[in-house]
Amino acid sequence: MSWRVFAAIAVACLLAFAGYGYVAPDDPTPTTSPALNSTAISDETLADAEFPEGFSRSEIDIATARRLSITFLRTEPVSGVALERFRPGAYADYQYEAGATRARFRLDVHNGYADVSQNDVYVESNVRHSRSGRNGRIAFKMTNGSVGETRFRAADSMWAVVSRILTIGEFRVIQVTENTGERRIRYAITDVAVRNATDVRGYLTVDEDGVVREAQLLYGQAGEPKRFQYSVTSRSASGVAPPAWLPAARADNHFERGFEANTGSIVDATNDSENGSQ
Repeated sequence: MSWRVFAAIAVACLLAFAGYGYVAPDDPTPTTSPALNSTAISDETLADAEFPEGFSRSEIDIATARRLSITFLRTEPVSGVALERFRPGAYADYQYEAGATRARFRLDVHNGYADVSQNDVYVESNVRHSRSGRNGRIAFKMTNGSVGETRFRAADSMWAVVSRILTIGEFRVIQVTENTGERRIRYAITDVAVRNATDVRGYLTVDEDGVVREAQLLYGQAGEPKRFQYSVTSRSASGVAPPAWLPAARADNHFERGFEANTGSIVDATNDSENGSQ
């Protein structure tokens, strides 16, 4: 997959969330810890293991995985992070927190050259507060907005990272574990649909409901490292903490009614890019 494709994806990120604001996370990297006190099913029994809809020992139906995971992202109390490193200096970092009455989505995009876009949105009580940064310039805005609309758009953006991993990678189950009543199916990457890829590594973890909980893909191409990671967890229903910049946004008191037009989605841009040449 060429750097031009990924540059287009980064631009799509900027378009999709124009008007949103952001505070860059200190360390957006998803981390994975071995499950404590878990019981692993051995390789000999994997052939008899039960799989959720759309998943098997060696195949993943992307459409089904998307439907189940997007529903989870849009409706359940969740916390998630994702990242993309597709060219030296170019990146997209995502952070997402949502509950029934509040939601926050943060996206930081750098095209690898000079342009940096930072977006952070926080919604509660049908008011959307945003902090946007562009090349060091910060602006605040308040608009009418709903938690549902914010979750809808954030879920599509988060899933775009998993979509790229599933489209590029081929996976096979290596382990099924159960821990404190939670079942996890772990896939390891076996190949990638990328020309001249080197040092290919990765995995994907799905729960018993078919929700992708973690995904990672790393490989090299033409001497450049590529890295895609995603992690989402259930959170308590206690709500999402307001961001530290909220008092400043309220003091700014710049209010606009209605949503800006949705100029495109990361998922649409991703599909268009993935249908192009690798």
